[in-house]
Amino acid sequence: MFNFGAARAAVQAEGVYIGGWSIKQALVANNAERTSTSNEGIDKAQDRVEQVNTLIDWEVAEERALVRKLDLRVLLPCCIVYFLAYLDRANMGFVGVLQAETPDSFSESLDLHGIEFNWVGRLHILLYGMQSLVSSDLPADSKKVTALLIPSNLLMKKVSGKRYFPCIMVLFGLVVMCISAVKNNAGLLAARFMLGIPEAGVVPASIMYFSFWYKPSERAWRIGIFHAANALASGVGGFIAVGVDKLNGSGGLESWRWLFIIEGAMAIVMSVPVYFLLLTFPETTTVLNERERHIAINRFGRGATRYTDVTWDTKTFIQVFTRPSTYVFFVSYICLLIVAVALGTFLPIILKNFAGFSSKESNSYTAGIYFVAIPCYAIWSWHSDHTRERMWHYLLPVFGAIPCFAVWTYVAAHESFGNIKPISLYGVAFLGNLVSIAQPAALSYRSSTLYGAAEQAVGGASAVAALSIASIIGPQIFAVTTKPWYLPGFTTSCATLAFTIVGFSSLPVWLLLEARQRKKKTGHAMPLRALEDALHAQVSEAVLEQEQMAAAMEVKQPLDEEAAHVEHMHLEERERKV
Repeated sequence: MFNFGAARAAVQAEGVYIGGWSIKQALVANNAERTSTSNEGIDKAQDRVEQVNTLIDWEVAEERALVRKLDLRVLLPCCIVYFLAYLDRANMGFVGVLQAETPDSFSESLDLHGIEFNWVGRLHILLYGMQSLVSSDLPADSKKVTALLIPSNLLMKKVSGKRYFPCIMVLFGLVVMCISAVKNNAGLLAARFMLGIPEAGVVPASIMYFSFWYKPSERAWRIGIFHAANALASGVGGFIAVGVDKLNGSGGLESWRWLFIIEGAMAIVMSVPVYFLLLTFPETTTVLNERERHIAINRFGRGATRYTDVTWDTKTFIQVFTRPSTYVFFVSYICLLIVAVALGTFLPIILKNFAGFSSKESNSYTAGIYFVAIPCYAIWSWHSDHTRERMWHYLLPVFGAIPCFAVWTYVAAHESFGNIKPISLYGVAFLGNLVSIAQPAALSYRSSTLYGAAEQAVGGASAVAALSIASIIGPQIFAVTTKPWYLPGFTTSCATLAFTIVGFSSLPVWLLLEARQRKKKTGHAMPLRALEDALHAQVSEAVLEQEQMAAAMEVKQPLDEEAAHVEHMHLEERERKV
């Protein structure tokens, strides 16, 4: 009878991470696998890559001090970049209610009609993703989707995050400021489309950048803090919008134009401190001292993402896109993100049209939801790293979000609040926003199942490409023509959340099947590209000597066994003669 646990343990022993469905592990850390007082205190499953044939000659306290320094020089600047980029992504919902129903409103100023606003809100996403076509029933422009996610990762690997992120900050800051000058729908569409060029690389390149510096067991919390930057941006953006609304008419400009000018200028100014904060790679940085560089390099082993890895490998590209797990994760993540993007884009408008709040209340209440989300991101993602568990840290928030859309669906289906007060409809929105809290665990899980820079570039970009597709579909489910009840949007949200639960839950099965197939075909559960990259990795002489000794032992052991067998046969032959 097939034993999933035993099969999983066998492939994880070779450095391949599978994961599972243990509720106990989701709640309580398995201290039997790690301790906090010794170098042996390493999670043997999640950090499987780092501990294969790697010599540890430093104290735990030294490594922790290094990680704290990395949080300042890697995590913080990436959060600043994402915060400023997401200010623009969130502001379409806020500008949509500024000076509402007046000639100075966003829609009236640019003469937007019907679903034109929906497409403007997400048009810059058309440049996000891999090179492929989307469904033929989408508008023709949407078939340009997908050009820059993989190239952005490859470019970041080539020039380093230290140069890449400040450059794209200046570029998207300039484009955002230019949006304030548009006069009609055509100009707005062109500007939003161009905005997708620099913004395409923010999320995928950041996730890949983390993989150069953080272990898999350290990433969920960092990705959670990183995603909290978008919650902060949404919250701050709401209050900025309320304040900027008072500038309406100043300098002859509408308030929404001032919003774009201010937010674009913020990105350009902040690119300078971000440049001085960021690091290049563990192998090349001059900011860390020699001891810190030694630890930063050598705490990673086979399968880790390294500067010395092959940047692009066509065979790796094909392998990643022939794995069922790639598509299972992709579709499951799209289903989650459709809801997250739709809610993030249109929550102020939903609160105004559906719940009946004023423009000021809608923006302020939306900001409140995102401010509450910030500590939730940090705590939930920290707990995911603490327990070394990803599956339930994704699924539980999804289960928690479903009641929000179920209640909204009930009200919309009856086109009446009944005994439900508008403030109650706002209250359940806090539950609905749990879909965002699930994202760090998902991306950390995906990142842990990719091996080497080439796989991280391709697989990581394909994961974030789900955001591209979801960002096109999401805003459409709350089409202007369905207001004020938005019944299609609420029912679609319930259905897609149910589907993501089923799809994501099946991932360990697909990952195990793929690892066993590789083992059968090549003799290794880990991809051969990762093994080859490990041979060229820049590590200390002590580690290289250890790996050479291990390789020699693998060769020597069969020879010793054969010699012992021959000697045994000779002894038996002599005994027979006697």
